[in-house]
Parts: sequence; C-alpha cells; structure tokens
Amino acid sequence: MIKTFQKLKEVNKSYFTPENKRFFNDINYKVLMGGKSKTRFLIQHTYQFSDMFDGIKKAVFVIKPITTDGKILPTIETLKELNQVKQYMKGA
Repeated sequence: MIKTFQKLKEVNKSYFTPENKRFFNDINYKVLMGGKSKTRFLIQHTYQFSDMFDGIKKAVFVIKPITTDGKILPTIETLKELNQVKQYMKGA
C-alpha cells in the first residue's frame, strides 16, 4: 500500500517529472486519505487547459484515486477550492 508521496513518486516516475509538471501546468501535489473508504487519493493542484486560452488561468484541484499498488487512476472529481476538497475527502 502506498503510504507516502515519496513512494507514489517511485511507482509513477514519469508522472512527476519536471517536464510533465510544466506541460500540464501543475502547481503541486498531495496524497490524502478518504475519511470513510481509507483509500488514498492524489490531489493535483493544477490549471485547467480549457481556461488557459482566454488569458485567465484558473486553478483547480483534481482528485485521483490511488490503487494499493500505487497506480494513479483517472480523475473522479475536479473542485475549485481547497475547502471543497476537504469536504469531499471526509465522505470519500
């Protein structure tokens, strides 16, 4: 089971490269645990691609589940504020 961000980076080496971070305009990453499911989630603070072309960057929080072996699954939720992420994680 992946318990730390460092372990997640080891399993998903290409996902967290500086080039990948720059390409996707990611701001930062966190690993949080769901309150009910005890599943770990990658919280990716990033800029939306669709909002970049009108000249206004809009940051969002993207929630992606992590499997017990460390595989990052597709996005299940995109939220605009950190307090929304915290509320989501309580019920996840």
